[in-house]
Amino acid sequence: MRRILLTLLSAILAVDSAAQADSEQPHKTHVVNLATNISSSFTSDLPVGSEQTLLPHLQCIFKQMARDYSVQVIPWRRAYQDVKSNRIDGFFTAIPMRQIDPYAVLSAPMVLENWYWFWRADTIAPESWREGYKLGSILGSQQETWLAEAGYPVDMSANNLPQLIRLLQGKRIDVILADRENFLHAAKELKVDPNHFQSRFFRYVPLGVYFNEQFLDQNPDFLPRFNQHITGCATAQFAVTDYEQQLIRELLFRKIERWKRLPKLESALKKHNAKNRSLSKRDILERDKKWTNAFLQDDFSYSLDLVDQELSAQLREIKKQSQDVITEIIVTDERGINVAISDMTSDYWQGDEEKFTKVFGKPANTLHFGAISYDESTKRFQLHISVPLQSEKEFESTGVMVFGVDVEKVLSQTQ
Repeated sequence: MRRILLTLLSAILAVDSAAQADSEQPHKTHVVNLATNISSSFTSDLPVGSEQTLLPHLQCIFKQMARDYSVQVIPWRRAYQDVKSNRIDGFFTAIPMRQIDPYAVLSAPMVLENWYWFWRADTIAPESWREGYKLGSILGSQQETWLAEAGYPVDMSANNLPQLIRLLQGKRIDVILADRENFLHAAKELKVDPNHFQSRFFRYVPLGVYFNEQFLDQNPDFLPRFNQHITGCATAQFAVTDYEQQLIRELLFRKIERWKRLPKLESALKKHNAKNRSLSKRDILERDKKWTNAFLQDDFSYSLDLVDQELSAQLREIKKQSQDVITEIIVTDERGINVAISDMTSDYWQGDEEKFTKVFGKPANTLHFGAISYDESTKRFQLHISVPLQSEKEFESTGVMVFGVDVEKVLSQTQ
């Protein structure tokens, strides 16, 4: 997923405008004028395009919207000014920036970068790199922009990440902030052992397109439609890496094993399974429809009658004690029907979703990691981790337990 930005920028070199949509009549009145800055923030100056997994992303979005667009390559500072002065309609790919927010609106994330601090193994890491350590960054990079906004002094700049790693090796700087996958890729190019460096998770960073406020006022339906097509045009979902899955597993696995043995959990599952086995698929879907409609109307009386209240209270207590690492917990029976919930869910039946199908009936130590979702309202990155439930003596599959997890909070605790 970290290669998305590279391939997205590659598209600029190959395409001047999007193709016309097949299903809608194109708008001839206004070509959407975008700008970007090609920077070597994530690789060396080798030819780009070797992993073009998302080359048609922008073209696909604009094709689905039946809009023409053009792209020009300009420095970031000029892009900021051109958006502010209404000379361009937007620029990408951008991090959220306070100085731009009064003049432009950021789209939903098209790219999710995973920023880590990196420093030499012979350096003692402080709680904060803000003072007393020499920071390096890449000219024109998103990290440089963020560091400046956050008030971090940057002591030395480089043209690309391999150059920055050489400065770190040579002790001319003490620390750099970079996307983890890009750092590992650059270290491989340099034939440098990544174990020569220490790292600490910092944050996930959503990158999107900043669209001019005036342009959006003139095209009020543009941004919702643009955001709507981002996911459909993507070639892959946002996901935690294998490395991060291992970190999360090490932190949560023992706790999850304990939570799977909650008092009265097994008896509640046996009761619900016995009661729900006679339900037809049609009955389940009808209940799911009623549940969803009630949820949309903020009427939870119907939903609360269908779940175990005592067990739901235990789930809420687990969530409370997790200090916001756990965002929600759902327990389902053997058919994926809600048995208990820590928070009101939008649906009653989980049986057709991967968080159920990927773990039910699987070995007891199975952990399934779902895709990362970004909640714009809370600015949180969340994923679902689901585990199978079995009876303690017979080892029969009885249901599934699903945990909503704040990814940034859990990764911060693994350091």
